[in-house]
Amino acid sequence: ILGGTMASIHMPPGIGDDTEKRMTRVWSAVFALHRRPDPLPSVRELVHSIVVAVNKRVVSERAKLRSQLRSAGSSRRRSMTGSIDEKGGGGDDFSLQPTLAQRRTATGLNLSSYGSPTSHFSSPLKGLKRTESAGANAFSLSSDNNISPRKGNNQTWSQIDAITPPPVEDYIYPESKLFSWKKIAFDERGADNDMMDPLSDKGAMNKYRKTRNNIMQQKSHLLKESFAVLAERPPMSRMSRSPYAYDESDAAAGIVEKEADLKKQALHLQQVALFRNGSGARNSTSLLRFHPYEPALVVCGGSENVSVWNAQTSERMVAFSNGNPKNTRMTSALWINEASTSLLLTGSSDGTVRIFDGLFEPNDEISREKPSLISSFVAAPDIVTDKRYSSGLVLEFQQCGGQLIAGGNAKVIRCWDVATEKCRNTFESKSDASLTALTTAWDYDHNDGYSGLGPDIIVAGYGNGSLRIFDSRSSNKGNPVLYINEGIGRHGLSSRRRKYSEFDEHTSWIVDVSFTTYGGRHEIVSGCVSGSIKFWDLRYSSSVRTIDHKMQMTALAAHSNVPMFATGSPAQFIKIMSHDGMTQQVIRYHEKISGQRIGPVSCLCFHSHMPFLAAGFADDIVSLYAPREAVI
Repeated sequence: ILGGTMASIHMPPGIGDDTEKRMTRVWSAVFALHRRPDPLPSVRELVHSIVVAVNKRVVSERAKLRSQLRSAGSSRRRSMTGSIDEKGGGGDDFSLQPTLAQRRTATGLNLSSYGSPTSHFSSPLKGLKRTESAGANAFSLSSDNNISPRKGNNQTWSQIDAITPPPVEDYIYPESKLFSWKKIAFDERGADNDMMDPLSDKGAMNKYRKTRNNIMQQKSHLLKESFAVLAERPPMSRMSRSPYAYDESDAAAGIVEKEADLKKQALHLQQVALFRNGSGARNSTSLLRFHPYEPALVVCGGSENVSVWNAQTSERMVAFSNGNPKNTRMTSALWINEASTSLLLTGSSDGTVRIFDGLFEPNDEISREKPSLISSFVAAPDIVTDKRYSSGLVLEFQQCGGQLIAGGNAKVIRCWDVATEKCRNTFESKSDASLTALTTAWDYDHNDGYSGLGPDIIVAGYGNGSLRIFDSRSSNKGNPVLYINEGIGRHGLSSRRRKYSEFDEHTSWIVDVSFTTYGGRHEIVSGCVSGSIKFWDLRYSSSVRTIDHKMQMTALAAHSNVPMFATGSPAQFIKIMSHDGMTQQVIRYHEKISGQRIGPVSCLCFHSHMPFLAAGFADDIVSLYAPREAVI
């Protein structure tokens, strides 16, 4: 940072070559963080304080060395001037001041130099050498940087040799806070017994959350069972039925069809709330996220604006800035730890992930105070931001394992452990197109627990219309791969066949990819900008059915428990459809504002458990929809 070599300034006593090399590596990492500031303010301030402290140390040592050199130079001039005058050699005028390179070497510090020699004082006089032809008291500059005294005038040389390095100050090593930190951590672990006491604050809060979560999950399960009749079922072959049971089966089919019609009518949505998130097109809504258990709705608009609304009262509780750099935008938002202490995770187009806490009060009411940034890291360091059509950073979070999957305008998909901020696995996309959508074939059911193909199955959609399936258990880094169980092998172990999975039936930008589990089937729903919606069974090499939206599509949302999905179009309408391809409802106008047409649809989001829909438009309006009648 200040030029020169590390050897010019003494290291604290007891530090050898190995320790010095380790310090060099640490300094290189710290200085790299200083050149590219970390998105987390606490880390950024810590790095800045370390660099400032090191620079202050260098400046103080440089000042001490300069004072020593000045005093040594003045004493040499006085002694050599007297000896030169005695011999009559005062006609040659030369300076004993060190050259610029020597001055930097003697007073600088370069912590980035690797493999430097051990610490010694570098005197500027070691470039001077006496020559025999110029007399006993003459000197000349030599290139070997060694002082070569000759006989004569030993008093002068004794004065030069008497120059000693500046005394090394006692270095105060920083005191570790590890013991105090762990002591507090162990004390908190010991206090976990309060969680079992319903009379304590923690125990009461724990009991409330469990009750709240169980009630919502029971409602979700009842809703799933109630509307399972709407799930598309494979047609039954007439050859497999007895001709005597023909009329009976037709009657049963008629009853089922009538019941399905009643269920579809029950899902007719109406606008229950409408609020403005800002003013003008600059605050158009780009992301919407319902909280699974509390009436909180996150609305992201503009480039970095985040608002939290109470969906029951249509009141904005808090608004804050995501803090992403200029000329970047937010492209992802997720709730994590929803069942306990809820956190908001956001991703921006520069590849940075930020996690906010404090959106809820200790009693789980929505807070009016601005949240605090508790963690931030770069999830996609190789992301490209200069593309004209950019998906930014696309994220998918798995609560069961604390794994964050990150992709986007990058060649690599990364799996992160959010707790430790370490990358677990990487996959090469092998595609020049941007990754636009992510999901995992894994869902939670109140009675059955987690269900699906497994948390390791990752489904990715791309800008060229392709779908690729990845298995995080695979060590293959170059190709999409999926492992399919095939029963018990010869040695009594479950054999698995490795299957490469790439689907190219879509022809344009993938808008959304979702995993559904209703009807006893595990299917992937995907949609592209051109308007085609496809349903996939990952056991097959092609889609099982296709629905044509018949218009350009900019938004798609599929409910995880009810067999319905919503599509949004730039032609200013929202279409509610069932999985059999029937259009249940088309929304073109705001019911809360008489005669006003909705704007071009920018985003759609269903509630995780209830049949609630949130819609964002190219203007600043956000609309909420719910069934006209109670469905459970």
